[in-house]
Amino acid sequence: MRSMLKFFFVTIKSMLFQAISLFNKNFNIRFFAALGMILFPAVLSAQVEIFGLRTYANDDEYRPPIISQSEYITIEFDVTISQPPNVQVIFKHASKDWKVDENLFVNDPAKIRSFTLNYSVAPNGVYHYSYHYKNAFPNKKDFVQFIYSGNYVYSIVNLDEEDKVLATGKFIVAEAQITTSMTVENKYHPEYDSPLNQMNFISVSFTIPEENLGSNGAIDQSNVRTVDIIENWDFEHRHRIDVDDNSAETFVENFYKVNKTFWKRDIPSGNEYRKLDLSSISFYPNNKPVILKNNPDVSRYQWQGKPDANGASKLKPFTGANSDYLEVEMRLRLADHPQKKIFLVGGFSDWLVLPGFEMKQDDVTQLFKMSIWLRRGVYDYQYVLGDIGSDGKVINQDWITLEGNDWRTVNRYTALVYYHDRQFGGFDRVIGYVRGKSPGTSQSGKSSTSVYPPNSGNYFGPVFNEKK
Repeated sequence: MRSMLKFFFVTIKSMLFQAISLFNKNFNIRFFAALGMILFPAVLSAQVEIFGLRTYANDDEYRPPIISQSEYITIEFDVTISQPPNVQVIFKHASKDWKVDENLFVNDPAKIRSFTLNYSVAPNGVYHYSYHYKNAFPNKKDFVQFIYSGNYVYSIVNLDEEDKVLATGKFIVAEAQITTSMTVENKYHPEYDSPLNQMNFISVSFTIPEENLGSNGAIDQSNVRTVDIIENWDFEHRHRIDVDDNSAETFVENFYKVNKTFWKRDIPSGNEYRKLDLSSISFYPNNKPVILKNNPDVSRYQWQGKPDANGASKLKPFTGANSDYLEVEMRLRLADHPQKKIFLVGGFSDWLVLPGFEMKQDDVTQLFKMSIWLRRGVYDYQYVLGDIGSDGKVINQDWITLEGNDWRTVNRYTALVYYHDRQFGGFDRVIGYVRGKSPGTSQSGKSSTSVYPPNSGNYFGPVFNEKK
């Protein structure tokens, strides 16, 4: 829930907008914003809160923020305050483990900070945000450049509070220095019982080209030691294959040669995500709490879900007054009380399992409930079991028990080939990548292979070669 200050401002803003509507539907909102600053300066200048933060590739809200060097990312968010805040975005290149590189050669101060951000005033009839920000990077206007491939973290900062960090996000920039192939195959894991034994075995293969060996800017093949596999939009729980990880579930073939294959055999199939559809204005009108018309959610351990959006959220079609936020009550009914806590995850949490998204059991109905403010749209989501550790983070996460595990689930995978470049003291680049999917059938041995780059600019590269 929002703070009392924000609740007070939202109430005042709602009254002002209603006054606008009664007096003149075309009246300039800026007049009332200025009036609010005069009447309530202490309240309105006290806080800048970023919410609804989203990051995606190009202008495609269905693509996770993994881009080539010729593409761009989009960052958008909302604020509730009387006038546009003095905010900027600072970008930092990071290691494969998301640790920021404290290196002025890699993170050139002249090329990592935006100076102006585009924004629009909230449409008439919107009560729960004042300004919407949407910007693309890199861009020529701010001279923002992503010179090197690799992992990037960004911070939205308030210049009026000495660069106070208001929100953070992540994205990945990838090169195509090598041709990379990925095969996803349905296989039973011998150490698990059904249905937990239905795994996606994934292999990633590539060859370092001769022209990249022994030349200026040459790739030292022995420094290609890590492949990460990103499932859908989940950057936090990447599936890693590393030469030094000593895991029985991973293997690197031909490490000392230019042609290598990285294997991982324990990636759960999972289930299709649940869908939260807030598109209906008749079912879910503005300015009213949302009680979902469907029955409360239940466990799907033995129940295959319907096709999903692979973790994406659809918000673009909802414009004007229909772009406002709704207070949504999520409900879950379970036959047995789980031993762990229950958490709600989705695009609205950046697919992070966060303590603030814990479902609480109602003493009267015995339902597990949580209220969340969401912009009108369509969201993928699911429930995760876990414990809260001593550091306040959610540990012992279980993504399967409440959702199930089935080969028929179609997951989108992105494989990233990391290279540790020895320049400037050392930093991690992504020199190859490929996007693919799981077979999505109940047959053991079924596989799907994708290769990048051949002669296609499509999101998932070439047509998949499926093993019958």
